[in-house]
Formats: sequence, C-alpha cells, structure tokens
Amino acid sequence: MKKSVKISIVLIMLVGFIFSISSYKSNREVGKIITKEKVLMLTFDDGPSATDDWEIMNILDQYDVKATFFMTGVNLEKYDTDPGIKKVVDRMIKDGHSLGNHSYYHNKYINNQTQLVKELNDVNDLIKYVYEQNGQTIESKDIPIRMPYLQYYRGLGYVQRKVKNPYWVRGYLGTDYLEEETGKDKILNQYYSHLSNGKILVAHTRGYAKVWLPEFLETLQSQGYKFANFTQNSNSFYKNYGRLGS
Repeated sequence: MKKSVKISIVLIMLVGFIFSISSYKSNREVGKIITKEKVLMLTFDDGPSATDDWEIMNILDQYDVKATFFMTGVNLEKYDTDPGIKKVVDRMIKDGHSLGNHSYYHNKYINNQTQLVKELNDVNDLIKYVYEQNGQTIESKDIPIRMPYLQYYRGLGYVQRKVKNPYWVRGYLGTDYLEEETGKDKILNQYYSHLSNGKILVAHTRGYAKVWLPEFLETLQSQGYKFANFTQNSNSFYKNYGRLGS
C-alpha cells in the first residue's frame, strides 16, 4: 500500500473518531442529579392544562415542593387567548416551578430533524415570552428539554447543536399516564421501587395525579427527601445539590 494511501486512511479514521466524540458529547442525556444528598427531581409532561396543572400545584404547595413542567407548544400557544392557561402558567413561574420544552406537537421525529429543530426553537421562544410577561428573563440554553416518549437517536446531536441546549432530560418513566388503568397503588410502587439519590422522575399532567401525588410526597418527605428543579437563584435549584448526569 502506498504511503499516501495509508496517510489518507489514517486521516479518515481520525476524522471519524473526532466526529464520534463530538457527537457523543452533543448527544448527552441526563437522568439524575449526581449527588450524595436525598434529593429528587419531580417533573410533569404534556401541559399546560388550566385544570389538571392547577390541581397538581395545589398539592405541591401543600408540601412546599417545586417541580418542573415540560410543556408542548400546542398547549402553551394558548397563553394569550385562554385565560385559564395564562393563569396556570403565571402561577407556575410565580410559585418557583420550572418550565421545560416538550416539543410543539408531541410527535415522533426520527425522520424529520429539521421539523424538530423548528419546534424546539419555537417552544423555547414561547417559554421565554411567558417569562418576560412575568418580569423575568431566561435564555434558551437554560430551558430544559425533554423529548416526547423519551425518544432518543444518534441524529439528535445535530438537533442539540441547533437549539444550543447541552442536555436532554430523561428520568424514570412509569405508567401514571394510564391513570385508573394503572391505579394508585401500582403508580406509587413504580416510583418507590426506582428511588435513588438525585433521581429524576417523569410524571404527567393528568387529573389522576390528585389521587396518588399527596401520599407520594408525604411518604418521601417522611423519609427525608427534598425536591429540586431548574429554577435558578432559588433554594430548589439542582446545582445546590450537585450536577446533572446520566
């Protein structure tokens, strides 16, 4: 084999290796706070809902727990036209909860990354807008993103670079979204069996949360657990306990 050919092969392999490393970094997912403290992150997907999220926040308020609400654009876009949506989102911000990006239409995007980039950027813009309406500012890079269905594939590295968000937030997903079909006891047991320091728990904006959430919070607080979210400059900010990791 000629020397020039060998050099070309080595260069190609080196480029591939560098691409692989950079792709890995940009495709970083997180599913917990790396910490030694008894702290959890409680998150709710698919809102905002004027009724269900309001009931969820009533319960959270009883236990002084701050959560993160991952929102779809198709729901959040009603902020200026639906007084109920505006009221519940404003309360989330004022009460110290965090708003997250859950795409616009909650679809599967493996064959449409360009559309996904647009949707995530559009939802980021909506979230920044509602914060501004409440006298606060937030940068896109500080808005947590969670993919619908927790879908993940290698091509998301391209999407991450376009939306400039360093993390994709996963966590433990049970079947609370099936509500009565799963039932209170099974929902609670699913979460209890997956507890560990720093764990991120995935729940959903559903009316059935009022059935299982109070007992869940009371039990965990009796065991000494605290709750963190993404709200900076607050006691609940996750960086007070550690850093995000997989």
